[in-house]
This record gives sequence, C-alpha cells and structure tokens, in this order.
Amino acid sequence: ALGIGGWVRNNDDGAVEVLAAGSADQLARLRRALERGPRASRVDEVQEFDEERETSETSFRIEGAW
Repeated sequence: ALGIGGWVRNNDDGAVEVLAAGSADQLARLRRALERGPRASRVDEVQEFDEERETSETSFRIEGAW
C-alpha cells in the first residue's frame, strides 16, 4: 500500500481518473504504478495536474461506474 488518500474511477470515455493526496514520494510511486498499469491493461498516457487544496481524504477508494 502506498499510504495515500483519494479515489479512482472509470469514466464513460474509457479514461481512468484519480484524485490522490499524499507526500511527494508517495505520489511519485503512485505515478510509476499508474504508468505500468495492472496486468493485461494498456496505458496510453498519464496526465498529471497538481492542485494545492485541503482534503480530508485519508483512505483510498474505488468509485464510479463499472
């Protein structure tokens, strides 16, 4: 486990959206994992947007339509 807070969800267009909160090291490890993707997946691109905002996210959850 990476020890980050936030969520992940599948979007209708096939993209996967992630909101994550954690230290710079934790987020860098998450990015590397996202670039690899799970077995039998194809990752075409990872876009990253930095936001400075307060969040109460302390756990990580899966959201959205499957």
